[in-house]
Amino acid sequence: MQKKPKRKIRKQIWIPALFLLLILVAYLGFKITENGVFTVIDYKEDPQEVATYKHFEFAKRKMKAIDHEQVCIKNEKGKVVAIKEGLVNFHTKDASENTEYTMENGENGYLNGNYGSDGLYLDTSQDGKQVLFQMAGVKGWVDVDSIDLLLYDPNYTLSSYTKNKDTLVHQVCLNLLENEAIAYGIGPVPPFIEDDTTYYSYDGHYFYTDFKSMSQDVQHNEHANAINQEPYFNFYQYVPHRSKSHAASDRFNTFLWEQKGIDQLASAYPCLENESVLYDQQPLFMAVQDQVYMNGTMMFALACNESGYGQSQYAIEQHNVFGHEAYDSNPDQATLYADLNDCVEQHAQHFLQEGYANPNDWRYHGSWFGDKGSGINVQYASDPYWGEKAASMYYYLDEGKDASSISIVTKLLDQKLSVEDKKGNVLYSYPEGSVASFIVLEENGNTIKVQLEAPIQDGKIDVSIPYTENMVGYVSL
Repeated sequence: MQKKPKRKIRKQIWIPALFLLLILVAYLGFKITENGVFTVIDYKEDPQEVATYKHFEFAKRKMKAIDHEQVCIKNEKGKVVAIKEGLVNFHTKDASENTEYTMENGENGYLNGNYGSDGLYLDTSQDGKQVLFQMAGVKGWVDVDSIDLLLYDPNYTLSSYTKNKDTLVHQVCLNLLENEAIAYGIGPVPPFIEDDTTYYSYDGHYFYTDFKSMSQDVQHNEHANAINQEPYFNFYQYVPHRSKSHAASDRFNTFLWEQKGIDQLASAYPCLENESVLYDQQPLFMAVQDQVYMNGTMMFALACNESGYGQSQYAIEQHNVFGHEAYDSNPDQATLYADLNDCVEQHAQHFLQEGYANPNDWRYHGSWFGDKGSGINVQYASDPYWGEKAASMYYYLDEGKDASSISIVTKLLDQKLSVEDKKGNVLYSYPEGSVASFIVLEENGNTIKVQLEAPIQDGKIDVSIPYTENMVGYVSL
């Protein structure tokens, strides 16, 4: 008896079914990954809607395919969430409110747009909800709802740099839409800066004469079009606090007179225009310098910056010249000190040695004034240019004395860098991508002997013990 042959299922039946299944899976995946409504708008002439997508990445590709820069992407709320190049406007909140962001290394940061309005736009996240910017030396991600994106316009009064005789002047934009700005000298002019030329830089290290060239370079993480091949570091902004000032004995009073016409000690608030609690206080700052080994002129410069040259209410009534605990949201929380001596000692010991100059402390990013990328400014103040303003006062106070007698080396690190003791044991380190600055005591080939940032005992940081000038380490560059 013959077996009945098995019926063969033709493959042709499965091909359309498989094809339909793939289409269904792709469709469902496409629908699941929708993340909003994004409209590409062309502003080259009259505003014109080019296309609308439910995936931000598709809208972004369309925007980048357009052959000019006057184009943006708006979400369903009408909020601009991406541009090809342009500006991040941080002046969107009241002065009592800060804007938080996340640095590229994952740390949280904050700034106040009333003290610095413009940042450089770099990118937008894949969901269209966060913007990558550069400002005051930091790159960070900020929520699009916390800022405004603006297409570049040459009529804006942008933050920029110029030369005034022997001084590098920084113009800081306070309000992009109102073209408000302030300007101040920050240090000696570097050799590559020329007369009658405006330069742009949102990291303070690489300078450009053209906004577009800067924008394209920074977006590609390069500096091919910068006018300087090596990064610039202003001495007064990057000298560590573990240095000793060489100020003349009457320099602080002379500075107060030159800047504000101050020649008397203030005793009550409000004080007269010629009065200040900082008048005649140079011996105090220099005594604390010797006691805690913190630069006395740097501390005095910071006190001038934080207290309005010693004329603020907190400085006079609470003996608080450093703005300790005077938060933007509630400045009345400012610390009350017994007297000015107590305040300066606490600043040097508690805030600096135990905190901002202590590599084991969460606030530590280097003991120099710095900016939002490194130094005390990272966590001390919401003003993105706070460190630069303190450095400006140090510059005018110093008259070149410290700059000529203190040797420093500052590096933008392309790899991790460790500070070691004489036996090669690691005392503390700086991560790749950060800025590290050292007081150089001696050079021996690629190894330099440096002043340590914090006191060391038994091979470890111990901020409870006094710091001495013999606390040194070694760095291989």
